[in-house]
Amino acid sequence: MASETRSGATRDYTLTVVDDYALLSALAADAVSETLAQTPGAALTLPTGDTPLGMYSELVRRIDAGELDFSQAQFFCLDDYLGSTPEDEASLTRWLKTVFLDPARVPEANVHYVPTAAEDPVAAAAGYDREIAHFGGLELAVVGLGPNGHIGFNEPGSGPDDPTRIVDLQPATRAQSAAYWDGKADIPAQAMTIGLGTILQAKRIVLIVSGEGKAEIVHASLEGPETTDVPGSFLRRAGDRLEVILDQGAASKLEM
Repeated sequence: MASETRSGATRDYTLTVVDDYALLSALAADAVSETLAQTPGAALTLPTGDTPLGMYSELVRRIDAGELDFSQAQFFCLDDYLGSTPEDEASLTRWLKTVFLDPARVPEANVHYVPTAAEDPVAAAAGYDREIAHFGGLELAVVGLGPNGHIGFNEPGSGPDDPTRIVDLQPATRAQSAAYWDGKADIPAQAMTIGLGTILQAKRIVLIVSGEGKAEIVHASLEGPETTDVPGSFLRRAGDRLEVILDQGAASKLEM
């Protein structure tokens, strides 16, 4: 495992490159555990997708072993498809409940769902940001990186000040999402996501990326110019609040 401090846009962020996915997952779980040890009632958001599966397995193991307690944490879902509910088959919230929230025994009252089915979703999105602020803002945001550089569903075109809002999903993102359900799900053209502006206010941000297939977009996000074409590039604005954890494949295009 190699760790270094790299120059960000304004200050420094920490980059850690590990030998394998298991260690990446353990370090991501450590960040969650450390946050809740310091602030048991912390507000946090964690991602969906393939990359965090190992982190979720490790967190559930720690909870079952009595090493970690999620009972006071305020969990804010990161994103979901517009109009979906946790009962829908093709729902990221349902996926997250199955993979982590239910096995982790996170109290239902402490789970804050993205208001994708609200009668007025625009107003509800703004209310979601106010709800996060009510709990002191995000103590921790663990995020992944999409093949096109999206963070959450902050697709290309998203800026560093964007709030929680409705977004149009690119065809490639919809195709990637459909793969979670073996291509059988009808993925909506829009979603609601916590905005980059909200994520960048988090007290601690952890970016986890695995696999050589993400190497080019990792390079663009960490070593290319800040641009709305690659929303992940704006994470560097968090400076020393940003920790990047990559496996060897994801880091293979970096100029290290």
